[in-house]
Amino acid sequence: MNRVSKFLPVAIAILLALAISTPAWAQAHPKNAQGEEFFIVSSVDLQKHQVVLMRPTQLTVVATIGPQTTYLGEKGQKLDVKAMKAGDTVWGITKPGPDGSVTAVRLRQGAMTPAELHKLYLQLPASNTYSAPMTPRPQSGAQAAPPAISSGGSPYSTQLSRPRTRHHRPEVL
Repeated sequence: MNRVSKFLPVAIAILLALAISTPAWAQAHPKNAQGEEFFIVSSVDLQKHQVVLMRPTQLTVVATIGPQTTYLGEKGQKLDVKAMKAGDTVWGITKPGPDGSVTAVRLRQGAMTPAELHKLYLQLPASNTYSAPMTPRPQSGAQAAPPAISSGGSPYSTQLSRPRTRHHRPEVL
């Protein structure tokens, strides 16, 4: 009984931490302005009415598809769910069920633009204007000139061939 009483508080603390962190993790998936998440279709099983969707973070979601699922093309035209295939990139709205299942409400074909990638996942400016300089700053004083070498070569070069040595033969009389 003594071992159980020592282990029980640790187990409760771990379970409590997992219970608190799971809702925060579930809400951490970035969505665009329309409330859609970006997915890559990993597989489609029409017999089971399921599609496996992979997030850019490599996490997968098994979603149920059915008559309630709207599947749209890139231009907004309605498509049959049977047209969906592995490798398609889609923006989707999913709804979690009370039993932990996920239902695909709407899937729209479309790629992720670099601007959307930056905004949703990288948290960097979408343009290529970074505050860090792209060229090294000029140096002054002792930093500007490399140390002098007596042989005249660069201090940064390496000798790729074998060093030249002379072999002397003993003189034979």
